[in-house]
Amino acid sequence: MKESIVKDVNRIGKKILGTESFEQALTQTHHDKTTVGAHSLEVACTALAISRKLEGLKISINEEQMIRGALCHDLGILGRYDKFANNIVCCYRHPKDSVDAAKELLGGLTDIEKDVIAHHMWPVTPVPPHHREAYIVTLADKICAVREIIRSAEKNKAEMLKKKKHMRKESA
Repeated sequence: MKESIVKDVNRIGKKILGTESFEQALTQTHHDKTTVGAHSLEVACTALAISRKLEGLKISINEEQMIRGALCHDLGILGRYDKFANNIVCCYRHPKDSVDAAKELLGGLTDIEKDVIAHHMWPVTPVPPHHREAYIVTLADKICAVREIIRSAEKNKAEMLKKKKHMRKESA
């Protein structure tokens, strides 16, 4: 990830990143091998990289609102094991809970921020986004989730190969 993108996400998201909620997000496991906070930062950086490409095509993006929405898009997952009966319920309910958490955290949301957070699970959830920033975050979220799953699978495969090699040495 380009250093300028990471710098811009940190600058724009400074208020969010310094909160107790985001600190908690950095400790809660998400997608098996990452955290809600790390995933949200990755989504914000990926969304910003996509938006910069689109700006090169003369498509204007409100980067600040998009980044703030991306950083808050999964805050409703915090405490998931106490809040949601299972992953399916979490999948459908956490966007609304994330909107509520972001409103409280930021003292309100713009239409773009709310759209980004409320509709990032589309097409799993039925209502599509309304703003281009929300479509970008939705895409970035899927890209990051797939990337995290692949990294996890590669790490698991490497661990299995290491164990297999160790077992062969012991039996020799």
